[in-house]
Amino acid sequence: MTVLPFLLLAAATGTVSLLVRERRAWSTLIAFGGLVAMTWAAAAIGPAASIEIGGVVLAGSEWLRLFAVLGCVVGLLLVAVDVTAMHEPDVPGVIVLGLGAAVLALAIPDAGVAVVAATAGGLAGVLVAAPLGATARAAFVGAREIRALAVAGALAIVAAAWLARPLGELVAAPGVLGLAYLAFGFAVAVRFGAIPFHLWAARVADAAPGVALPLLLAWGPAAFAAVALAWIDQAVAPLALPLGPERAIIAAIGAVGIVLGILAAWIQDDLEHVVGYTIAADAGFVVLGLAALEPAIWEPARTWLLVFVVGRSAFAAWAVAVHGAFGTRRLPELDGWARRTPVLALGLVVVAAASIGWPGFVAWEARSSIAGLALPGPVAGIVAVAPLGLLAVYGRILLVGTRAPGAAVRSGRGDRPRRPAAPDAAAGRSGESGLSDAPDAGTADELPIALRGPLARASLSRAAG
Repeated sequence: MTVLPFLLLAAATGTVSLLVRERRAWSTLIAFGGLVAMTWAAAAIGPAASIEIGGVVLAGSEWLRLFAVLGCVVGLLLVAVDVTAMHEPDVPGVIVLGLGAAVLALAIPDAGVAVVAATAGGLAGVLVAAPLGATARAAFVGAREIRALAVAGALAIVAAAWLARPLGELVAAPGVLGLAYLAFGFAVAVRFGAIPFHLWAARVADAAPGVALPLLLAWGPAAFAAVALAWIDQAVAPLALPLGPERAIIAAIGAVGIVLGILAAWIQDDLEHVVGYTIAADAGFVVLGLAALEPAIWEPARTWLLVFVVGRSAFAAWAVAVHGAFGTRRLPELDGWARRTPVLALGLVVVAAASIGWPGFVAWEARSSIAGLALPGPVAGIVAVAPLGLLAVYGRILLVGTRAPGAAVRSGRGDRPRRPAAPDAAAGRSGESGLSDAPDAGTADELPIALRGPLARASLSRAAG
């Protein structure tokens, strides 16, 4: 079967889910059902099946099928976590549409057209970072996100179009072709929000719902990066041009982004910021993969993309679950969280083990191969083991969880997540109107149980009299 049924299901269910977003139960149910059907359609995609629509070829592959299946499974997890913890109205539909756009981009062999599809999918994610009626701050974040997406898309489209034309005498001018290669590399770094292009991603991590971060910062950019890898393999590597300086710049961005991303994640106090910077650090290996103009980079780079999106999605889901359980995502307020939620503590250990890995593990081997192909020996070794620094990140979170429970943890519901009020809504109820969320002081529900009976009997006596 071709990829077309998958895309039709994503477009239909994602759109309907957004249209009925005011009825959250229906919106979530439609998105969940769509993801279930999309999982079946993804598993049925034939690796050699293709179809042409309006002059655009949609081709399947084994890797695309695996990406789509994993994306649906992760999407189901994220929607389920959203239902139990946050219940954001736009998230389910945007997850479905974003995943559909990512798979569409991967199914288009033409790099220029694929970049347009990947960029359009990113624009759909703006709905959760800056929804209609958002505050001025959220609108500002949405504008920053749109600008980053536009810059990345424009750079990639120009680069792809430049090398798609008849090269002629340009082959003798490697500097011109090197600029196109460098532009696409910068586009991927900007699209991921890799350091030093991370400011827009940091703002999104602060404003967008945590359950949407995997789509905004991992799955969509991963499809964009996969398009870049295919373009480099097909359009740049065969030219065998001396692109040493350009490769060094891209490799430096990737290596520095890995180290600084881990350091930034370690010093953050907000769990969603921790998730965002670990995504930026892992994205450094994706950027690093663009610096190796060898066919051998294809397999480890694509393997790492899958490990990256699944691992970071699991971490984001864990952070949302903690937020839902205790009503806060700030580490200084989460003392004792592991004592109250041992299941979440075990989940964090699993996430840490899967994302860091060990020699012989798929994540470790993929990172080591990428570093070895893109960097000189000593530097490659340092960068390959740099993710061990994430042990300090996860260890810090676990250490906070072993302390005596603080006020937020004691008042939380533990393994039974609650739905924290959205910041803007909470401000509107308790800040702008001067009212608190607690019941009125004089209601019967707040009276001691011992007094309710006598008061009720007195009321009945007066009524009878």
